[in-house]
Amino acid sequence: MMDIRVVLFELILCGVCRVEQAHGNLKRILQICKGDLCTCWDIVNNLLVLQHNEIKASFEMSLHVVTHTFNSSLYKRLLGAVSKYALMHIAEDFNKVKVIGFDKKKCGCVLRHTHGLPCACELARYSVSVIPLSEVHMVWTRLSFSDLSLSQSSSELFIQQNWDVIFKCFEEVDIGGKITIKDKLREIAYLDMTSLCPPLETVKTNESQKSKQN
Repeated sequence: MMDIRVVLFELILCGVCRVEQAHGNLKRILQICKGDLCTCWDIVNNLLVLQHNEIKASFEMSLHVVTHTFNSSLYKRLLGAVSKYALMHIAEDFNKVKVIGFDKKKCGCVLRHTHGLPCACELARYSVSVIPLSEVHMVWTRLSFSDLSLSQSSSELFIQQNWDVIFKCFEEVDIGGKITIKDKLREIAYLDMTSLCPPLETVKTNESQKSKQN
């Protein structure tokens, strides 16, 4: 197993790097060694507003934008639910699976200890399946500034009324509508399944004729 002192050192180093980065950004924006309180206050406030907008933009990208790297069944349960920054770290460690495999000693489990994300030796279990959301620390699933536990009561999270509306709609629509609703519910209930199926017969394609060389 990895020495706990090494893990603590990496955590401290990560914290120091973040502090130094924030200090450097503040010095770059202030651009002055001396100044009155109001001027510095306005500059710091503008910096915080800028960071706030950047974080909101990253939330929107994590919720709606899917890059080619994560267009795989491996990340199916994480897309739209986990920060894109966390997905990038997972993808980097997944590239090490072929070399590390299940060996925890080779892996070191740094990503698990420092970020709360599945490391290479853990990802080896899901090389041919889907990474469950439970493997990711809940901090990476917060894609909004709002706190649901405070802003919404348990009654607002109750879905029975919505389910009754869906069931009523299901009873009123035609056969095609019933199939559509059923397929949508299947996608929610069974994330590993798909309604797609191969064609019954092999489609014959006409090969393009090669031009004769003179």
